[in-house]
Amino acid sequence: MRRQLNRQVVEIAHALLVLAVATGCRQSKEPTDAPEAIETKTGIRMVAIPEGWFEMGSDAGAPDAKPVHKVWVDAFLMDTFEVIQDEFKKYQLPDPSHFKDPRNPLEQINWTDAALYCNERSRAEDLELCYDEETWRCNFDANGYRLPTEAEWEYACRAGTSTRYSFGNNPGRLRSYAWFADNSRDRTHRVGQKKPNRWGLYDMHGNVAEWCNDFYSADYYKDSPDRNPRGPSEAKQRVLRGGAWNSHPESCRSSYRTSDPSIDDTCLASDAIGFRCVRRAPQKKVTNPNPERANMVNTNANTGFVYDDIYLEHKTTPGHPERPERLAAIVDRLKASGLYTQLLLLSPKRAATEWITMIHSPQYIERVRESCQNGTQYLDSIDGPISPKSYEAAVMAAGGVLCAIDAVMEKKVTNAFCAVRPPGHHAVEDRAMGFCIFNNIAIAAKYIQKKYKLEKILIVDWDVHHGNATQAAFYDDPSVLYFSVHQYPFYPGTGSETEKGTGQGLNYTINVPLLAGAGDDIYLNTFQEKLKPAALDFCPNFVLISAGFDAHKDDLLGSMKVTADGFAQLTRIVKEIAEKCCEGRIVSTLEGGYHLQGLADSVEAHIRALMQ
Repeated sequence: MRRQLNRQVVEIAHALLVLAVATGCRQSKEPTDAPEAIETKTGIRMVAIPEGWFEMGSDAGAPDAKPVHKVWVDAFLMDTFEVIQDEFKKYQLPDPSHFKDPRNPLEQINWTDAALYCNERSRAEDLELCYDEETWRCNFDANGYRLPTEAEWEYACRAGTSTRYSFGNNPGRLRSYAWFADNSRDRTHRVGQKKPNRWGLYDMHGNVAEWCNDFYSADYYKDSPDRNPRGPSEAKQRVLRGGAWNSHPESCRSSYRTSDPSIDDTCLASDAIGFRCVRRAPQKKVTNPNPERANMVNTNANTGFVYDDIYLEHKTTPGHPERPERLAAIVDRLKASGLYTQLLLLSPKRAATEWITMIHSPQYIERVRESCQNGTQYLDSIDGPISPKSYEAAVMAAGGVLCAIDAVMEKKVTNAFCAVRPPGHHAVEDRAMGFCIFNNIAIAAKYIQKKYKLEKILIVDWDVHHGNATQAAFYDDPSVLYFSVHQYPFYPGTGSETEKGTGQGLNYTINVPLLAGAGDDIYLNTFQEKLKPAALDFCPNFVLISAGFDAHKDDLLGSMKVTADGFAQLTRIVKEIAEKCCEGRIVSTLEGGYHLQGLADSVEAHIRALMQ
């Protein structure tokens, strides 16, 4: 659908951009210089917004703009002007605008059609599409066009300022920068007729309100990450930013937030809503790269992420719930949500036999190796299908968790999530059980104690199935507090409340068996009333999580009703314990979770909570 933009529109846009840059240069006394202006292949003018920190929100505004919090935004490109009607029709898309004029901002546009335009524009420039046109999820790693996050939008609008408006605190000056209720004559106007902000962006405070990519939540700021926040995973409305032709001055402030339900229905769309596009800033070439950091996407990350393709080589039988697609769903989601680039990627290594033998017998380890090498189809039961590379995957799964522990202890990250398989908490000393081969979490606890001389370990297991093997490994050990919340009665049959440990380990095993159907409220109450006091009294030196997500409401095996947000809240409680007792040291490793969408949702929510 590639066509040349109307020559007159290009000439006007070019003249306006020259004015924007000139204006920005005249204000060079401000702390940030005017960013570079560029022109795209299709003739659209954009501003190269630099990376940086800013204070997002306003304590003097509405409750949904509180609290003010410091946010980092990566570099990106943003349209100088709101998308105009002539540009929108260029891709043979019908113009829904009420106030017709080729150089007026497009309006009365629903969110989905705005995202569709972003894709069409990406196609015209041979860029990777950001939006999946079935789910409309955004791939933030793609180099194509998309709608801005509200953090990006506010950062660009403020342009280095912390005042109510980009030009200061005086609403009397708004007439020079925006079309709004006091001067618009009840309609939109051609873009670029008012003054730009100091970064050369026009109409940020008025003309039409602008769609952002984020779903809207009134209390999102309370728990949003401090680096590249991208909104909640789902909601009924999308965020709108910026004033419009019918807005009062208070609604034109840099921090003002609102939302609209017209996600995919033009009939619901308002003639005060438009949009502009952004795209990821082109990667700058790095000279003399450090090969040791080749796998580190973000060296300033707070949270590590362990993954390797070897985990996909543990092939199970057709239709088996514990399948390679589980990890593919997780990685795809993290990339689509933009979280992947915010994590420190940790490359796993094989766990040395000396560490595995702290939990498993040498005879069993050798039997696993030989069974995989000899083409045996099942290990110990039909629950445990194996393939030629299953042994390698299992050794690397255990090693991946140890790698995460090293990264935490070396202060490369505060916490980490390990997307590994096969899982581990059912594997006993000399036998595979329940999809598990080596008990990754139990090996990790012994590793911490022996290598780093940290005595007290808390293991939190929220898999829908009781971690029978983890319990058995530490049943008489007072140095490990094992806490499990699980469906009961259920596989593997252990985990009653009466199982509390033995000998010196008595009362260092805490089981909370729950009936089928338990949801967020019951789980959260359990963590607040039972885990938190016991854990704070124990005061661990390190926290491990057996993160099974098969208690999710849509899971194929469990019968619980936990939501992705529920898992995020459980994570925050565990984080609070770790922050009070052990400087936030947490390593979480994947156990169960077999509904791919539910698993991806839950892991995303879990990691977001770890990152906060």
